[in-house]
Amino acid sequence: MQKKRIDKNFFPGWVRKSVTFTMDDGNLETDAKFLNIVRPAGILGTFNLLVPNLSRLSRDGYRELYRGYEISNHTKTHPLAMVDGREYVISDDPFDPVTSDSYTEEHPVIYKSATEGVYRIHSSPERIKPDGWYPISPTDEYIKSIDDSQRELEAVFGEGSVRGFVWPFYTQRNRAIVDYVRSRGFYGMRGVGDVLDKTGFSVPAERFPWSYNAHHANLLEVMEKYEAHPDGGSLGFFAFGVHTFDFERAGNWCDLEKFAARYGDRPDEYYYASVGDIFDYADAVEKIEITDKEIKNPTDIPLYIKIDGERVTLRAGESLAI
Repeated sequence: MQKKRIDKNFFPGWVRKSVTFTMDDGNLETDAKFLNIVRPAGILGTFNLLVPNLSRLSRDGYRELYRGYEISNHTKTHPLAMVDGREYVISDDPFDPVTSDSYTEEHPVIYKSATEGVYRIHSSPERIKPDGWYPISPTDEYIKSIDDSQRELEAVFGEGSVRGFVWPFYTQRNRAIVDYVRSRGFYGMRGVGDVLDKTGFSVPAERFPWSYNAHHANLLEVMEKYEAHPDGGSLGFFAFGVHTFDFERAGNWCDLEKFAARYGDRPDEYYYASVGDIFDYADAVEKIEITDKEIKNPTDIPLYIKIDGERVTLRAGESLAI
């Protein structure tokens, strides 16, 4: 008997390519403006909310604003993490942007701020903030900021609903925090920066950290490359970030409108989902068990496959004779 051809690399709807976004901070006005553009086009994604920005609406108001979208943890205090192997000097002097010492790579001086557990450090030359100073927290205080954020976000959006984590500012070098986030069961840890690896637009295999493919200024350009990327038989991934207010500052909401008009409402070509749902689905595909006699889906996620070119939905926990 001829062996059957099994193609397991499909998203729901038997499409190869997924589309999502990952937006940081939770700016109320620009998030609403952003959603008014992407929601009618069926484009889904993830909002990585900063807890202090959740103080202007009721819980019901926030649940309604972000209805249908994933929420991820972006810390409560938005600090840098102390870098592994670097010695910091904690000053007893209060922070003063005029008189406090500048940044030194070898022994940076940090100053206590008005926020408990948060200090101030002068930015290095390659990363200059407008005022030159970043918030920074020791590892234990950083972890507390993660835990506080998790508790307050889940109080609004529901227990167990917040499963992703996003570094503030950029990908940071603190192994203890990475290990802690992984141990808490977060599905990943996103950094900052466009990523186009040598294999094309693949679902990130490494999740601690991972990053997006495009930002507000090159959204259409990179998406055009993604659309033209040939079907190599694997699952495709396209995510854009990183703040909704980037479109406001750049004055290029028109690019997002063009993106939604061109690439939204195409379920026969693209799988629209949150980052977490895409990762969950890709992981479930990798767990499919295939023998000479059967194919089995051991997960709780229905999977879309083809057997000898015929579309088959492999239900959660289902085994099919082949």
